[in-house]
Amino acid sequence: MPPSIKMTLLSLLAIPTTLFAADDDMELAALMTMLDEETELATQSKMNADYVPGMVTVLHGEELQAYGATTVADALDQVAGFYMTTNTSGDPAAIVRGVGASLNGSNLKILIDGVAVNRPVDATADWSMRMPVTQIDRVEVIRGPGSALYGEFAFSGVVNIITRKANSVDTRLGSDQHRQADGLVNHTFASGAQMSVNVSAWKRDDSGLQSNPDNFAWSNLGYSPGDIYDNEQGQMLLADLSHHGYQLQVQLAKVERGGWDGRNAVMPQDLEPREETVHNIQLNKTWQLNTDLSIGASLSSQATKVDTATYLTIPAGIDPPGPFPLVLVDIYRQDGNEDAAQRASANLHWSPADSHEIFFELEHVQSKVESAFVKFYEIGTPPVYGSPDQTQVSAGSSRHLSSATLQDQWQVTDALEITFGARYDRYSDWGSNTSPRIAAVWRAGERHIFKAQYAEAFRPPTLLEQYTSPNFTPNFQASDLEAEQLDSSELAYIYRHAGVRFRSTLFHTRVKDLIVFSQSVNTPTTWRNHGDIDTVGLELEWHQTVNRNWDWFANASYVDAEDKFDPDQVLLGSVDWLGNLGATWHASDRYRHSLLLHYVGKQEGWQPPPNRPGLSEFDAYTTLDYTVSVKRLLNIDDLDLTISINNLTDKDYAVVPTPNQYPYGLARGERTAWLQLSYDF
Repeated sequence: MPPSIKMTLLSLLAIPTTLFAADDDMELAALMTMLDEETELATQSKMNADYVPGMVTVLHGEELQAYGATTVADALDQVAGFYMTTNTSGDPAAIVRGVGASLNGSNLKILIDGVAVNRPVDATADWSMRMPVTQIDRVEVIRGPGSALYGEFAFSGVVNIITRKANSVDTRLGSDQHRQADGLVNHTFASGAQMSVNVSAWKRDDSGLQSNPDNFAWSNLGYSPGDIYDNEQGQMLLADLSHHGYQLQVQLAKVERGGWDGRNAVMPQDLEPREETVHNIQLNKTWQLNTDLSIGASLSSQATKVDTATYLTIPAGIDPPGPFPLVLVDIYRQDGNEDAAQRASANLHWSPADSHEIFFELEHVQSKVESAFVKFYEIGTPPVYGSPDQTQVSAGSSRHLSSATLQDQWQVTDALEITFGARYDRYSDWGSNTSPRIAAVWRAGERHIFKAQYAEAFRPPTLLEQYTSPNFTPNFQASDLEAEQLDSSELAYIYRHAGVRFRSTLFHTRVKDLIVFSQSVNTPTTWRNHGDIDTVGLELEWHQTVNRNWDWFANASYVDAEDKFDPDQVLLGSVDWLGNLGATWHASDRYRHSLLLHYVGKQEGWQPPPNRPGLSEFDAYTTLDYTVSVKRLLNIDDLDLTISINNLTDKDYAVVPTPNQYPYGLARGERTAWLQLSYDF
C-alpha cells in the first residue's frame, strides 16, 4: 500500500476513543438505528449485531446504492477482509481473509431470505452474486467459519441476502448498454396474510475490455490478446407468502452471460453463453408453544441447471503433452448438468432458564445429478455429443446428508455470555464431520464490548469433485479426497457511542487439504488435496455520523497468508492490504453526495515456470466512485434519482487468473456510469 494511503487509513482508524463524541443535536433516532441492528445469522436467534459471537457485518441496501454498488458482489467488496474478484470464466470468487483464490468450490454459504442456494454439483450460486442491489433490504455477512450452524459450504463465511419488502418500481440505464427494470409489491390482506413479490430483469453488452496474452500466445498460436465477452442478461422472480405461522418462499432465476476471458484460451468469437436456471421453493411453519418454547419445520426443493459457456480446449497447431496427436483444428467444448436437492429440517428454540437459550436442529438433505452432457464442435459444423463418461460430472451421482446442530447461549452474568455449539454431519458417500464453536462476549460497559471465539469449518468434496466422469479430460485419474478443513481463532473489540461504532478484530486461521484440480505436464490429471495454510490478520472498522450533514465509514484489513506448500510460502491470490473509505454529504434533505475510495493491495500470483513469461505478484490499485442522489425529483413525492460514476479515474489493473491460463493476469478495470429512477407507491 502506498505510504500516504496506508497512513490515512490507519490514522483514521486509530484515533483514541476519547475523541469518539457526537454533537448533542444529532438525529438520535437514526443513530440508535445504527447501534441496534438485529441479526439472526450468527446464532439463529435475534440479537444485536454487536453482541453476537464473532463478527457480523450488516450492509443496508439504501446505503449500498448511495455508494454506487450495483450487485451483491459489489456489496461484499465493502466488507472488511473481503475481496471480490472473477476468474477466467467470469465466475465470482470471494477471497476472505486471504483464502479463496485457490479454492475450487465456493467458500461461502449463500442464503436468500434464509433459503440456502448453493448448488450441490459445485457449491456455487453465481446468480445470487449478480442480484441487483435495488432488490436488497440488507446483506448480513459472517466473516470466518460458519459450519457449526450451517454445515457444508460455510467455510470462510456465511452471507444472507434479505430482500426488500416494498411497493416500488425502478429503472436503470448505464454504460455498455445496461438496461434494468425492477418491480416490488408488498401487501397485507384483511385476513392478516402477507405477500411480497419482487421481479427484476437486466441486460448488458460487452465492456470492450481486451484480455492479456494467454498461455498459447508465446508460440503465436490462438487468439490472444482478444475480446473479453462479459455481456450478461438475467431475469429473477422472488415471492413470499405468510399466514398463521406458515411461510411459502419461491425463487426463480435465469442468468445468461458470456465466457469472459475463456476457460482455457481466448475465444475468437462469442458462442453459446453460460446459462444458469434456478427453481427454489421452501415451506416453513413455526409453532409458538409458550413464551419459552417454539418449534419449527421446513421443507424445500431446489433444482438448478447450468450450461457452461463454450470454450476453446486447445488452439490449432499445439502439440499437447503426452501421447496425444498434434491439434489440427480448433475444437470447442460445452458442458452442462442439472441437479436437484430436497431438504427437510425441524428446529427448537427453548429457554429453560433466564440465563440459557438453546437451539437444536435436525436436517436431512438428498442431492442428485439429474443429467449431464458434453458436446464438441468446430465452428460451422454441427455439434457432436460426447459419451456419458466424458461429462464433467457423472449423471445419477447422489448423496444423502443427515445433520444435527446444538447450540447453548449461556448468560453467565449480566455482562458475560458464552455460546457453545457443534454440528454433526453424516454423508452417505463420504463420511462424517463435527464442527464445534465456543465464543464469549463481554460487555465491559455501555460503550465497550470484547469478544473471543474459536470455530472450525469444513467442506467435503462436491458431487463434481467426488464423481468426475472418468474421461472428462484426457489422462484423468480418480483419487480419494479428504474434506477441506479450517479452524479459526478471533479476538475482537467494539466501541459504540451515539453516532460512532469502532470495531477491531485479530484473527488466526489454519486451513488444510484444499481440493484443487491438478493438471501438469506428463502427470495424470486429477483432483487432489493440497495446501497447508496459516493466516494471521487484523481488521479495523469505523462508522461515524459527524453531524446532520456528514457521515462516513472506513475499514482496513491486513493479512499475512502463508502456504507451506507454495514455492515462496505465500498463498496464491492473497491480498496483503484492503481498504474502503466512504464519505457522504447530505447537502439538504433532497440532495446527497457520496464518495467511495476502494484500495486493493499487492496480490500473490502463480510462480511462472522456468523460461516462461508471467507475473508472480500483481500491483496494488485504487478506485474511486462518486454517486449523487436526489429525492423528490421534479417535486414529485417518492420519485428519486441516483447517478453514479464507478472507477472515476478509469483505472486499469490485473488480477490473479484461476486457473493459471493467463501469465500476466486477467485484465480488469473500466469506468462506468449509471442513472436510476425509483418510484415508491
